Amino acid sequence: MWALLRSRVGVVLPTMVVIQAFGTMCSFAGAVVVVRAAEPLGVEPTRIGVYTAVLYVIAMLSGLASGGLLVRFGVIRTCQGCLLAAALGLLLAAVAPAWPVALLAAVLIGSAMGPLNPAGSLILARHAPPVWLPFVFSVKQTGTPIGGMLAGLLLPPLMALYDWRLALAALAVIPLVTLLGLQGLRPGLDEDRDPARRLDLDGVRDALRVVLTSRPLAILAAAGLVYTFVQMAILSFMVIFLSAENGLSTAFAGGVFAIIHGSAVPARVFWGAIAGRLVTSWVLLGAIGLMMAAGILAMSFFTPDWPFWATAAVAVVLGASTNGVLGLLLVEFARLAPGGRIGEATGGGQFFLFFGIVTGPPLFALVVEQGGGYTNAFHMIAGLALLAGLALLATARFGRVV
Repeated sequence: MWALLRSRVGVVLPTMVVIQAFGTMCSFAGAVVVVRAAEPLGVEPTRIGVYTAVLYVIAMLSGLASGGLLVRFGVIRTCQGCLLAAALGLLLAAVAPAWPVALLAAVLIGSAMGPLNPAGSLILARHAPPVWLPFVFSVKQTGTPIGGMLAGLLLPPLMALYDWRLALAALAVIPLVTLLGLQGLRPGLDEDRDPARRLDLDGVRDALRVVLTSRPLAILAAAGLVYTFVQMAILSFMVIFLSAENGLSTAFAGGVFAIIHGSAVPARVFWGAIAGRLVTSWVLLGAIGLMMAAGILAMSFFTPDWPFWATAAVAVVLGASTNGVLGLLLVEFARLAPGGRIGEATGGGQFFLFFGIVTGPPLFALVVEQGGGYTNAFHMIAGLALLAGLALLATARFGRVV
């Protein structure tokens, strides 16, 4: 701990948590305002799925390009650009309420989301003691659920006081003020940038090549894709499953959804605290996959007669597992990056993580609608999580990654 306190992590870590939180807050804004915004935009609220897909596809691509951006401009300048793009996306959606404009806003916000994880990985790996990397990466990733909670806490009262357009405009002020505040940190944290670095498509190809030509990184990317696939299937359909499928109140379903998100924050910190010291990250990631499968299997037997404590307990398991692994995945992408190519390895790995996010909800919905309902869909993703967890455990046991 003393080595951690003596490092520059005391400045870098809270900075990256704030950046992650405010960037993620912008990405969740559409899901919060969609009920109010759908009619003025001339679409059904279910079109939020299209908006989210566009956002994450762009994030996949911008994440691949982030390696070159981080080297040329530095982590802080790149993050400033990301916060500016996210704020402009919110402002654009606010001033021009039309569906094509909303999709353009999703493009802007998605371009902001892609580089954030590679940026955090690069700067934390540079300044944190290696033994503490799982912990600091996991703490940094608490910015994601924090961002979701901020969107959920700030936007509804702003919409109640004014309307959804002014609410989005007001929210955009937060990343704008933040990027200005980051300017004072640039001289000390962007000192290793290389202004002569060229920006071209080679960086995109390199990010994918770094992952696909390394067996451990490829296994990690495949398992991470499954984990994010499962995560987004659960997060996207839990409220619908409890309310529409089982006839429970939206307040009850919303409470369970909040428990899933809330339990992820301490879980991410706990997983990071024990990874690398009490258990290797690969073994822990594999065990979390088994935990994920067990929680989903338990939820497949849910009935409205369950007591709330039982439902809450399963929600905690789901939150700690499905929503708690990203920090561990990112630290392993950074640790296994060949030749110090952390930005490329993280950007390439994130491409597959975001691919799981994009494909999880529609494929889960397809199984629900065409393959026998929620029970079969839950069993499908539980089986996927189980296989991914076993693959990671087998690699940790017989491979050469730990």
